[in-house]
Amino acid sequence: MIRAVLIAVILSVSATVGAQLPPSALDVSTGPIDRIIKTPKTAEWEGEWVSVSSQIDYLDRLGVFQKAAAAAKGPAADDIRRAFLRRFSSDMGRVRIAAGRFTFLSPDGSIVIGAAQYAYAGFVEKMSEGREIQWHRFTLTGGLNKYPVLVCSEPYGVLGQWMIVHGDSVVGMKAGRYDSMEEQAMMLPADLSAEALGNALDTPEFVSFLLSLPISKKNEGRGGP
Repeated sequence: MIRAVLIAVILSVSATVGAQLPPSALDVSTGPIDRIIKTPKTAEWEGEWVSVSSQIDYLDRLGVFQKAAAAAKGPAADDIRRAFLRRFSSDMGRVRIAAGRFTFLSPDGSIVIGAAQYAYAGFVEKMSEGREIQWHRFTLTGGLNKYPVLVCSEPYGVLGQWMIVHGDSVVGMKAGRYDSMEEQAMMLPADLSAEALGNALDTPEFVSFLLSLPISKKNEGRGGP
């Protein structure tokens, strides 16, 4: 029961988040739902985090994708695995956050890829299916220029997990849903063991989530020989 509740909470963001940021962080909405506050902070995210997708090999060893394929009776495990990686396609495997500084690391933390300083650029808050969600925007001020803009959801759920979105579509975004953005990752505490993560995701609820993704077969759309 605890694992079922945990995975339901982890996956809830995919269905409930979808806030829109304004074209400029300088815009201020005055409506009852949309609010932008110019108060610099990274306190909510400080610490070290690892992405779920960086643990893909462990999920493979658990047979999670094979179980989903068996339940689907159609797509192969590899097709479902590819759909999962498309959904969480960010190359951000691990990040350490402290006082506005984001340090990007290899998934196991052994290699520092680079570090960058970000300024807090406000947040928007919207109702989504009866729940109010905050998305916080950070803009690059110096250091590694790989991610000019980062958009972080508020931490949520039992594990304190959150979503991070980046890429060109976010930089120039005027409207849209963050849960449909291509370059995103679900981040969890880095001190959470791979085994604990696997135990949380090796559930019927996660299998159902995998099967809800747009799944295409490897040879779909290709012509015959």
